[in-house]
Amino acid sequence: MSLGAAPPGMDEYQRLMAERAAAQRRNRLVMGTLVAVAVVGGGIWWTKEKKKAAAAQEILDAGGRFVEKDKSEMGAFWNCVTSSEVDIGQFQSADQIQQRIEQAYFTQQKTFSEHLTTECVPKIERARQVLSALTSEMPDALKAPFDKYVATLPKMQSGLESYAEKVKGRGAIKDVDQTIQEVGGAFTADVSPESVAFEKFMVCAIPDLDKKKDIQGVLEYLADVCKKDAVKFMTGVREKCGGLVQNVNKDAKPEPSKTFKANAKKFFEEDQRQLQAWEYCAKHSRKGKKALDLEEFLTAASDYVEARGDVGKTALDTAATISGKPAAAPKKAPGAPGAE
Repeated sequence: MSLGAAPPGMDEYQRLMAERAAAQRRNRLVMGTLVAVAVVGGGIWWTKEKKKAAAAQEILDAGGRFVEKDKSEMGAFWNCVTSSEVDIGQFQSADQIQQRIEQAYFTQQKTFSEHLTTECVPKIERARQVLSALTSEMPDALKAPFDKYVATLPKMQSGLESYAEKVKGRGAIKDVDQTIQEVGGAFTADVSPESVAFEKFMVCAIPDLDKKKDIQGVLEYLADVCKKDAVKFMTGVREKCGGLVQNVNKDAKPEPSKTFKANAKKFFEEDQRQLQAWEYCAKHSRKGKKALDLEEFLTAASDYVEARGDVGKTALDTAATISGKPAAAPKKAPGAPGAE
């Protein structure tokens, strides 16, 4: 064996080492490829998630701007209309809105109409301008409910203006009703300015009075007509017959009608149940008229509350759909059913 020859088995060893090295290179290449694929795939997934989160946030941001403007602008309007600090979101029905507005009316009956016209109407006009300006910023998903919301504002304004005008006549209505009670309270079978005036009022207000046999017939008629539609009946009575009992000249010589003697004999009674019937009619008429006076406004206000909620709900639901994460359930107000 020469000095330059390889030791026995060396060739096999070298071959095994070479194969192992080649295998390691292949493994590193495969692993590197897998890592690269994973990194690229993860990057794509992350990018998609980032875009979804951004799109969802855009919806939420738009909804947030809406909520902020509604709270500041329409909040000022509602505080003005109710003459108190209120959160319109806490109202459960139009009846509650009516109640708060009527409470505000009673605190300033003589000036409430002017208050609504000069202070509250300008606030809703401003709210309409500010909120309408958000239209261009609204994402497509929110445009439909937002347009519905904006459409309620001019209707609320016109309804409030109509109500403010009608409120002016309430004092005159109560004056007529009070005069009926005062003059009717002095009605007797004797000829007097009050008796003559009230008999003429009865003839005017009660159809076919001459066919009523006694006071019971009058009471039954008033009970029936006022139960059916007190507003319509009393509105007609006040307009056509109210003047007959107003401004009675107690010093002037009374001029009884041809029917006075017969009617006074048939319809006068010590218990004055007729006055109770007139009071019942007047009270229910005024109550019904309050609802009618506010009807246009309350209808628009109900639509406003519904549309307001739809914008917020749509924003939450759309953001949740985009992000794939469920929207958080709104917290219930203290005292609400199920609230802790």
